Amino acid sequence: MRKSALALGVLLTLSAAAPLAADGAADGAKSKPKAQLALFQQGSIFHSGLRNTHTIALTFDDGPNARTGEVLDALKEMNVKATFFIVGNQARRHPDVLARITREGHLLANHSATHAKLNSRFDEDPERLLDQVRGVHEQIAPLMARGDKFYFRAPYGTWRNAHADILNADPELRHYVGPIYWDVGGAISMSGDGYVMAAADWQCWRRGWEARTCAKGYSREIRRKDGGVVLMHSIHLRSAGLVRQVVPALIEEGYRFVRLDQMPEYRQYETPERGMADAGKAPQHLAALRPEDIK
Repeated sequence: MRKSALALGVLLTLSAAAPLAADGAADGAKSKPKAQLALFQQGSIFHSGLRNTHTIALTFDDGPNARTGEVLDALKEMNVKATFFIVGNQARRHPDVLARITREGHLLANHSATHAKLNSRFDEDPERLLDQVRGVHEQIAPLMARGDKFYFRAPYGTWRNAHADILNADPELRHYVGPIYWDVGGAISMSGDGYVMAAADWQCWRRGWEARTCAKGYSREIRRKDGGVVLMHSIHLRSAGLVRQVVPALIEEGYRFVRLDQMPEYRQYETPERGMADAGKAPQHLAALRPEDIK
């Protein structure tokens, strides 16, 4: 059944591409930018469009688990919405927390079934790659609100060009935007005189740091970049404490908090509805902010 769906997806992809090729041939010598259907990209999406906008997209990886509820409590108290990248085997253990995430207005997103490093062995066995993404999709899609968009983040940020071709051949999974990278939270860096200038939460906890120390790195990097997609995790003992240390000061400073589907920069990667590509219309996203809302 899955192989049939894969074959159907290939046909759909080829049929969508055919009109674009015909248009190019009709133009002859005229060089036009090649139209790109919004699918899984061959490389990670690094540019969020949020830097220098005083706007933050909090993203939480690897959940849900027993600690995720504490993170949800903190976000609820501060009335902040975020995006949670879900690992499938975690979601099976904590279906109540998974349901709570979307019930409280946060966006569910896909972080693979087992948090495997997506290396070349997944190209050699395409069904293995499809299972990693499809398994989570089947868990989160029924819980998502009508009109919600689908986003994917690769575990460890590991991604290969061939992955995009495999996933885009699936008629359902090709509707994902991804893989999504981040602006803030990727590594610890220190100044010459010992100040924490940037932080990554999992590295903080390995060093035995308290949430307050880790938060200094996050806050300084956010202010330096004046916004961005922030990478955190919702599964650690100090995860909620980190949120409580970072977010209130940013709220006081006037930062806005958005879900990934409220970011105009990502609209270009959304799969157009049938007929929209030929009509030259941008896909409509009712939940997204208007571009003028991001200043």
